[in-house]
Amino acid sequence: MRQYLHSVLILGLVVACSGNTAQDGDSHDMTSTPTAGSDSQGPTAGAATQPSGGAASAGTSSAGAPSAASGATLGGNSSAAGASSGGASGSGTAGSATGGMNTAGAAGAAGKQPPVFEFPMSVGADQKLSKTMIVTDFDGKLTRYIGTGDLGSGGQAEGQDPLFLVKAGGSLKNVILGAPAADGVHCEGSCTIDNVWWEDVGEDAITLEGKDSSIVYRISNSGARMATDKVIQHNGAGTLYVKNFLVEDFGKLYRSCGNCGTQYQRHSQFDTIVANGSKGVIAGVNAKYNDSAKFANIFPGVTIKVCERYDGNDTGAEPSLLGSGADGTYCLYSPSDITVH
Repeated sequence: MRQYLHSVLILGLVVACSGNTAQDGDSHDMTSTPTAGSDSQGPTAGAATQPSGGAASAGTSSAGAPSAASGATLGGNSSAAGASSGGASGSGTAGSATGGMNTAGAAGAAGKQPPVFEFPMSVGADQKLSKTMIVTDFDGKLTRYIGTGDLGSGGQAEGQDPLFLVKAGGSLKNVILGAPAADGVHCEGSCTIDNVWWEDVGEDAITLEGKDSSIVYRISNSGARMATDKVIQHNGAGTLYVKNFLVEDFGKLYRSCGNCGTQYQRHSQFDTIVANGSKGVIAGVNAKYNDSAKFANIFPGVTIKVCERYDGNDTGAEPSLLGSGADGTYCLYSPSDITVH
C-alpha cells in the first residue's frame, strides 16, 4: 500500500509540473512572423514573439529612423537572464583589445536574440535599366531591377552610374536590385530608403551625396549581400540613420569617405543590424573630421570589428587606419550593444 501511494504522489507531481511549460520562457512554440515593408508583399521580418513583453513596433527610434509603412515588427524580447527552458542563455564577454573594445564579442543581455530578416521574393517580371532612373518618390512594389548596357557591370570599378538616383527630399521603397547592379542607388540629398534590397552589390549599394550638414538620410527595413567592399558610401555631408538592416557577406557596411576631394564632418547611427557571413567591419569613420558612429542592437553572426577610425584626407591618398573599437568620441557603443548570435 505504501508503495502504491508513493507512486500516485509522484505521478501527480509530474502532471502538475508538465502543465506549466509555456510560461517558462520557451518561445519556440509561440512564434509569429510579421511582415516588413510598405505593403503586404514585403519580406518577412521580426523576431519570434515572446511569451511576455509582446511585439514591439519597429517605429521611430531615438535615432530618428522612420517606421515602415506597414509597421515592421520586432519581437519584444523580455526573457529573464538564462531563464529559457530551451537551455543556455546568450550571455558572454565582449572581446577587448588595446585602445578599447576592438571586436564584437558575445556580449549583450542574456537571452537576447536577433530579429529575423529575410530577403523577399520579387513580384512580376524583372525590369532592365540601361540608364539611371531618376526618381522623387518611387514605389517599386517589390519588382526586381537589373542593369544592362552601360549599367551592366557588376564589378568594383569606380565612377559607375547608379540604377536609381533619388532626388533631394525623395524616397525609394519596395525595390529589389538584382545583378548586375552597377553603383546601386545614389541619394542627391536627404532621402528615405525603405524596404529596398540589394541581392548582389556592385560597386556600392548606396552612395550619399548631399552637401549640407542639415541633410538626413534614413535607411530602414532593408538589406544587402555580396558586397566585395562597401555597402553604404557616405561622400557628402549630413547624418545617416540605419534601422532594421540585414547585411551578409560584406567588406564594410558603412564608410565615411576617407579621401574625397571635398570632406565633411559626418554622423551615423545604427540600430538593429543583423550582420551575417562575414568578418568585415560595421563602420569606418574619419577621426580627423570629427565623424561619429553610434551603435545599438548589433547582431553579428561572427566576431567582427564594429568601428574603425581613419586619418582621412582630401588628397585622394589611401587613408591610414588609426585604430578600432569604442572610444567614447568617434565610435560610440558598449558591450551590451553587441550580441554575437
